[in-house]
Amino acid sequence: MAEAKKAMAEAKKAIAEQKLKELRRKMDADFDKYLADTIARQKKEPAPEVEETDEEWEERLDKLMRHPAFAKEVDFSKPLHPAMEGLMRLKYEDEDPTARAESFKDDGNEEFKKKKYDVAIDNYTEAIKCECPDRQLNAVLYSNRAAAQYFQGNYRSAMHDCIFARKFNSTHMKAITKGAQCCMEMKRYNEVDRWCSAGLMMEPTNEKLLEMRLKAAKLLKGQERDQRKEDSKDRQEQAKEMKLIREIQSRGIQLAGLKLTDSKIHPSLLTNLEVPNAGNAKVHVDTDNKLVWPVLFMYPEHTQTDYVEAFREDVRFIDHIENMFGAHVEPAPWDTDKKYKQDTIQVYFEDKEKETLYEVDSNATLNQVLSHKRFIVQFGTPSFILLIKGSRCQSNFLKSYKNVKSAS
Repeated sequence: MAEAKKAMAEAKKAIAEQKLKELRRKMDADFDKYLADTIARQKKEPAPEVEETDEEWEERLDKLMRHPAFAKEVDFSKPLHPAMEGLMRLKYEDEDPTARAESFKDDGNEEFKKKKYDVAIDNYTEAIKCECPDRQLNAVLYSNRAAAQYFQGNYRSAMHDCIFARKFNSTHMKAITKGAQCCMEMKRYNEVDRWCSAGLMMEPTNEKLLEMRLKAAKLLKGQERDQRKEDSKDRQEQAKEMKLIREIQSRGIQLAGLKLTDSKIHPSLLTNLEVPNAGNAKVHVDTDNKLVWPVLFMYPEHTQTDYVEAFREDVRFIDHIENMFGAHVEPAPWDTDKKYKQDTIQVYFEDKEKETLYEVDSNATLNQVLSHKRFIVQFGTPSFILLIKGSRCQSNFLKSYKNVKSAS
């Protein structure tokens, strides 16, 4: 059986060599025809009146040498010259998939040597698409493409190619080594150990794999130590957040997605305390054990907002309004009519569920309003609507709600 396989392999090799010879003959014939046509055209052209100088002769020779048949490199980023396209077609139109795959592989290897890894990858990919029956050749193709992907920094793709290479040949050492290197670059040190162990089963004294496995073991210990520290830090932060939420709940304040009666708080609910696009501002407890909130004031008439980063729970609304719109303060740039005064502003909060607007007493403290049974803090940022008393905007705005009630 083994002799029959060997004979079949030798027969395929002989066929491939014969086809390569035919290919060379076709290319030689094509080039001979080109030269013959060039000479024939020159004979028809009138002879130059003066003898060519050395520079002119070299220029004509250089023009001749630009023919695709003399090209040392091919720029695949541009459309191919018709002659070059013909030559490439002759080269790759072999009926035998193994011969085609070999041709693409050889070109890929040449591009790899020039460090043109993207072109090399394209060639190896085309070779793989040939679906040749040679398992060893397929292992080489995937391994070579993995190496090119590795030098491009595509470690995940390179590792996948190493896996495929080993499906065709489980003992392919280059694929094993490159797979270990990819895992090392991705900091997947447990997997580095598995790849190295697979190679060391075949080559127990392989220095490269031994060194890599030792390095991965050291790095894994450091990684696990760092992860323990990070987990401990996360636990501490979570405990801190849970304490803060309990502090908020103790004041009868409701957070979106979290009821006062909830006995368990899922960590994902802590995101309710994150303030979008507000830097580091976040509700916290100060040294006097008072909650300090970031608060949003909205002005629908001008589609403007103010962001108060620190609104202590025992401070009244009128105190902040006076600081922002008092007689001693310049009007906001958008308040062209200078209507926003501490005595003309009315504050509201909305209950979206019941489509109700609640009127807030400016002399009330922030905590008195936040503890209202219908107030729900969204995203850790209490928000309020400010309108001018008796204005047309106020009248139209109130009409958009089913009910308008006092929060007192």
